Amino acid sequence: MIVKDKDKVSWIRLLFHFRGSSFMETWPRILTVTVTSMIVTYVELYYSIQAYTLTTTPFLLLGVILGIFLAFRNNASYDKFWEGRKLWGALVNTSRSLTRQACFMLDSVQDIVELKHLREVFVKRVIAFAHALCCHLRNEDPAEEIKKFLPPKDLITVLQSTHRPLAILHQLGRDLAFARNRRWLNEFSYPFMDAQLNELSNILGACERIKNTPIPFSYSVLIHRIVASYCLLLPFGLVETTGILTPLVVLMISYAFFELDAIGDEIENPFGLQPNDLPLTAISRNIEINLLELINDRNRPEVLKPEGDILK
Repeated sequence: MIVKDKDKVSWIRLLFHFRGSSFMETWPRILTVTVTSMIVTYVELYYSIQAYTLTTTPFLLLGVILGIFLAFRNNASYDKFWEGRKLWGALVNTSRSLTRQACFMLDSVQDIVELKHLREVFVKRVIAFAHALCCHLRNEDPAEEIKKFLPPKDLITVLQSTHRPLAILHQLGRDLAFARNRRWLNEFSYPFMDAQLNELSNILGACERIKNTPIPFSYSVLIHRIVASYCLLLPFGLVETTGILTPLVVLMISYAFFELDAIGDEIENPFGLQPNDLPLTAISRNIEINLLELINDRNRPEVLKPEGDILK
């Protein structure tokens, strides 16, 4: 995610800021369309060819339709982006609540040392779940991130599983069952903590739904084709009206349409590693810091800072 202090970034600087924008991806398309419009303009004006000149009417009508399509697609993509952010916000809240419940609902007058150990293992397992979910959504190996939070035997089990976050959830449920059998967790408190595990499971499933359900491919193909055709044919409809300024007008219009098209593609999957994707690593690190502080563990990492202006 691009992180900038808006009070320190002037409006003028934003005009010439390309990092994090889609311009680096779209400039070849924009250049192609602009060069084409220059050729069309030169040929039509120099040779006075009017046979292939179009009016602006079809472009006005098609432009309205194209604008509606792009707005709908970008709204659908942003809905996925914003839902992903809300789900990770819910993960932060649920992790904190589950840790608080572990600290105060897991209680006994006996076996204090063993109970304290269970609390610590349980909370660190919640941290491991957050890191494992981040890696799962980014198709990364979570071994390095979770190895310090799981007992060696449980770590081997998780790494051998085809679904690492789900395996950790299973172990969290086993910890609760063990605490209930030892009467460290009474029958009234158990449903509350189990409900938090269900919430983690719901967050996991919702994130997978966002990742694995792209916008229908046929719709994306249609948008790409219409945008490309519109921008390539645009100079034929403008040259009679705008004359020698046609390439400049085509440049501005194609920039707007190609950028909107690219933004829809970029934010469709908010869990990736592109500059405008969600900072899952930073959120996971914050969960780790918060939860370790709640159990008075001094071995806490530093808050993850942006690399340049990008927070991962």
